Amino acid sequence: MRRIIDLTHTIEHGDKVYDANPTCFFNQYQTIARDGYNLTQAILNSHAGTHIDAPYHFVEDGLRVDEIPLERLVGEAILIDCSGKKPKEMITLDEIRRHDGRIARGCNVLIRTDWYKTYPGREFAYDMPNVDTAVVQYLVDKGINLLGLETPSLNWVDNPGAHRLLLGANILLVEGLANLDQIRADRFTFICLPLKLKGLDGFPVRALAIEE
Repeated sequence: MRRIIDLTHTIEHGDKVYDANPTCFFNQYQTIARDGYNLTQAILNSHAGTHIDAPYHFVEDGLRVDEIPLERLVGEAILIDCSGKKPKEMITLDEIRRHDGRIARGCNVLIRTDWYKTYPGREFAYDMPNVDTAVVQYLVDKGINLLGLETPSLNWVDNPGAHRLLLGANILLVEGLANLDQIRADRFTFICLPLKLKGLDGFPVRALAIEE
């Protein structure tokens, strides 16, 4: 039986993860009472909620959101369980290398930490576990297609360096995933589709896992 798991946080009016980020803004532009129909204006920053980092986020000539081929946004994925991490604790190379035989070139790798349960609190943004830069280099060397995380960013200790390493290798990054603890299958289909907005460095996605 097919099982579909929603891996996406709900974005609400007033949301923002980091203090320096723009606040999400929903404006009820037309209403049924006044205009006969509802129409809402939504203003989002490009890294709100569950979102994709296109390479252009840190690489000047990298792919923009609208340039990412669809086949890179839908594909087989594996889940690596690193749950139980304490705030600001590192996800280490030794933890990831235990799964070496499962990490194939071109695959999608999702790392579970259960950190999504702290969303949208301040802890979610500022006390998250970090992916060690050595892990990033290892995944670059393995030639994966995409890395998915439940944290809102990759590595606060080496934030620009880790991002440039991963995105500079043309590997996609999905941050702020939810509900990875609900995935049961060893391998599953992962889908993460942003709107096709021209020239953007990232954008919220609807992320799904499909278990057959």
